[in-house]
Parts: sequence; structure tokens; C-alpha cells
Amino acid sequence: MPVPYDIALIAGRREELLARTLASFADRVFPNFTIGKVIVNIDPFMNDVAEGDRCEALVRQWFPEATVFRPRKADFASAVKRVWAATTAPRVLHLEDDWLALEPITPDRVEALLEAGVGSVTFTHSNKHTRGRPDQLARRTYTTEDGTVREVLENCHSTSPGVFVGDFLRQAAAVMRPKMDPERQFSRALNPELEALAFPLRCVFMNGQSSRFLIEDIGRTYREARGIVRSKNRFRAIWVQVPPTSDGAV
Repeated sequence: MPVPYDIALIAGRREELLARTLASFADRVFPNFTIGKVIVNIDPFMNDVAEGDRCEALVRQWFPEATVFRPRKADFASAVKRVWAATTAPRVLHLEDDWLALEPITPDRVEALLEAGVGSVTFTHSNKHTRGRPDQLARRTYTTEDGTVREVLENCHSTSPGVFVGDFLRQAAAVMRPKMDPERQFSRALNPELEALAFPLRCVFMNGQSSRFLIEDIGRTYREARGIVRSKNRFRAIWVQVPPTSDGAV
């Protein structure tokens, strides 16, 4: 029996990006999986309500029965928490609205990596630093009672596109904190409950077969063209629009 997968999709009001992402994954990924629920969050991030409506319509073109959340306020962590908590399948394919699949992704390749002790599989892309290792790790600094400082590499799970073991993802959703960057909560001393859950489980990189990378980030170029930058508060996932200078530069 094929393993069922839910799809968890985090989106803003960015019709252009969402259309490309859905078309890409519908071509190279979705048909290869046994899909259960499709759960989508469209935050009021960028553009207007009408564009949010068009984004929801796009989702329903591919998945008419999808559950679509449309919160009043944008908060990336709350969106992740909300969507993850609504899943029920043994596996969850986590996506955002600004990624392209560069080659086919199949469940046999994913399942081969989900051995005992693995909580998630993250798809490689050019912005991800692997440190030449098979697992995703984050550097943490600890100070002991005698003042000794030591650095340790801890398991770090990703909110880039990838697959989570369903039970692990839902337990993570239960303790994830709103407003804080959801990915950094896994390893940056922001959420001890989540770290206690996540550190024992590995996050394995899944590389491409035709090239090193499996996916492409199309969101960075889109944001740069519109002057959208991350807030200086590095622990919160907040994006702000920087007004252009007199010469048109951002």
C-alpha cells in the first residue's frame, strides 16, 4: 500500500509565484504521490484581497476540496502552526508559494531516506548550506557552569520544501510559538520545548539526480524587485517594504 501524504502549503497574496509553484509541482511531484488532505494558508502578505481571492481560486483549480485558511493578520509562524496542526497523514509534503521543482520527486526516493531516527527530509536548493554533510545541522554555543564555552552541531529541521513524518510535524505544531521565525525555533534557543522534540531526530538532505539541487527559490528575485526585505529583528519572520530612493534604487 502506498504511504498517504498530506500537502501543507504556506502562501501569501502572490498570484504570479503561486501559479508557477503549483504548475511546477503538479507537473513533477504531485502525481507521483498518494495525496490525502491539501491544507493551505494564504496570509494577507503583499498585494490586496482580490489577489488573495485569485490565489485561493488557483489552489482550487488543482485541489477543489482543499482546506484554505485566510487569516486577518500575517504571521508566518502562526500559518505554519495552523496548517501543520490540520494534517493527519503519516507523511506531510511541506511547501511554500515560491519554489520550483527542478526534476521529478517520487515517494520511493523520499521513503528510502526516512529511516529510524529521521524526522524530516529537506530538498536541496542553491541557498542551502549542507556543510558537506548528509544531514542538516545548526551550530549552537553552550556555556557550562565553570564558564567553558563549547560549540555543538545540533539537528536542524527546515521549513524549505520537504517531507516531514506526520506525527513529528504535528507535535512540532503543538509547541511552535507564534511570531517567532518557525525554522529558527527548531535550533536557535528560542523554543526549548520544540528543541527537546526536534534535536533527537535527523533532517536528511535529498539531492537532485540530474544536478545537485532539487528545487529553485523564485521568491528572492520577486521580493528584491519590489523592495521587500526581512525585518532587522532576525528572530521574527517579518518582511517590510523599503521605499525606493530618488534614483529609483531600493
